[in-house]
Amino acid sequence: MRAELFEFPEQGPNAAAKQIKLTEFMTSKHVVIEAEGSILMFPIANIKYIALNAFYTSPGKFPGLPKHTITGARIVS
Repeated sequence: MRAELFEFPEQGPNAAAKQIKLTEFMTSKHVVIEAEGSILMFPIANIKYIALNAFYTSPGKFPGLPKHTITGARIVS
């Protein structure tokens, strides 16, 4: 199995727009990515996990996440 890594520009001009985008992402059944002239659709049911790094400029500031989200964790290996 091959993992894909995507780089993309900020998807919203401000924190409110990013919150809307993240909330829509969290309720979707697919991840849809437009890249290099192609549309890639990934069913959420078949994805092991997705890492969103530097989505916001402030670490730990991801509005729109479920209330049961564990925050402040650190990856150790």
